[in-house]
Amino acid sequence: MKTRPILHPPIQVSHLYYRLTRVLVWGGITRYYKISGLDGFDQLPKPGTPAIFIGNHQNGMMDPMPFCGFVPQQIHWLTRADVFWNPVARHILYGYNQLPVYRQRDRVDSLRERNDVIFDVCVDRMHAGAAMGIFPEGNHNPFPSLRGLKGGLAEMLARAARRHASLKDIQLVPIGLDYEDYVDWRRRFRVRAGAAIPFADLLQDDGSIDKPALNARVREAFQNIMVDLQPEEAQPYLHPAMRAARTTEMSPEDWATFSAQVRRWESQWSDESWAGRVKEAFDAWDKAWKAAGQNGRPEAWGLHPNAIRPNKSWIRWIRPLTWLANLPSLPTETFVRRFVNKTIKKAEFIPTMRLGYGILLFPVSWVILSGLAGLLAPDGWGWMAAGAMWVWGEGGSRWHAWAESHMHDRRDAIDGHAFWHGSSHEAVRKAWAHYLEVVNN
Repeated sequence: MKTRPILHPPIQVSHLYYRLTRVLVWGGITRYYKISGLDGFDQLPKPGTPAIFIGNHQNGMMDPMPFCGFVPQQIHWLTRADVFWNPVARHILYGYNQLPVYRQRDRVDSLRERNDVIFDVCVDRMHAGAAMGIFPEGNHNPFPSLRGLKGGLAEMLARAARRHASLKDIQLVPIGLDYEDYVDWRRRFRVRAGAAIPFADLLQDDGSIDKPALNARVREAFQNIMVDLQPEEAQPYLHPAMRAARTTEMSPEDWATFSAQVRRWESQWSDESWAGRVKEAFDAWDKAWKAAGQNGRPEAWGLHPNAIRPNKSWIRWIRPLTWLANLPSLPTETFVRRFVNKTIKKAEFIPTMRLGYGILLFPVSWVILSGLAGLLAPDGWGWMAAGAMWVWGEGGSRWHAWAESHMHDRRDAIDGHAFWHGSSHEAVRKAWAHYLEVVNN
């Protein structure tokens, strides 16, 4: 066991560091992904309301970013304790509302007592008006489904109610994260906020909470705002149909219909006859697709020929201008991309590291270029030249990202048209149409 000090983080609701950096987080995530919707965010609790925001966990350390960038409140997170031992790091982490949580692997003495101190701080911060962020699955998994829920959320709610009676009214708000392709740059990303989950009636006389009942409510709430393909055995067979439905592009009304369809799939899977037909149709399509070279992706094909995306041919003519606009950011972009691709092996951490480095390095590179432009400008034009360079860097990077989104759509349009109308795709097309017919009937 290691002898370490028992940390007592301050009771705070917000911090200047978080406030100053939040704009960088927002800028980074809106540059990396095409945000196709923030559904239900107009109904979020007002800042200063004790709240716990819970989310599905699919994309490594990227998943906290939308919470920090889009939720009005400053979010407080539990982070592994070993990064807090350095006093400078601890000061910075406290500034970003991070709280240490101790794990068995940390090999410190008095593990339970240490975590009791931290959890009491969490509760006291919420009593002061703070908002916590928790991923109740405990860890991440790239597949779009909700795994088993851990006990941390239930323990936090029960502790809050025991310590401060007023916290029986904590707003427990689910946030659903829906990535079209969480690794690829400028793919669609939709975030859905659900209604607050009631839990006060589940608190018991002994100060505990009915965990199974709470987990059932949390799971039901998540199913209304995220893709939850179940059961696990069915996931590989239903995933292509889900992708073809393009969930990140659905209006709230269409999403409600589709999420009900996903629940029907789960209940239908117990029908061995239906499940057998789905497996057979999937295998036939998969075999034909592999024989054809696995070209294209279900999002490009859609569910029927009328789902082919519009061919945005005009984007080709302005593409050279977007490359020119991105010129100040190109060296940094190239460095980040190559460094991350070389050093990060797990796909679910690639966007995390690209975004993390980009949040820091892009603004730094623009500041340096702006300073050089100001120094090299004629007398009296320094500030104007520096400002123009910053606008070129920031604005050009965003325009380049906007153009890349349209290029993705154009590629999908070409792919979709070839798939539904090309003679070379006839076998795959027939197998795909049959697979969708079986899945959706």
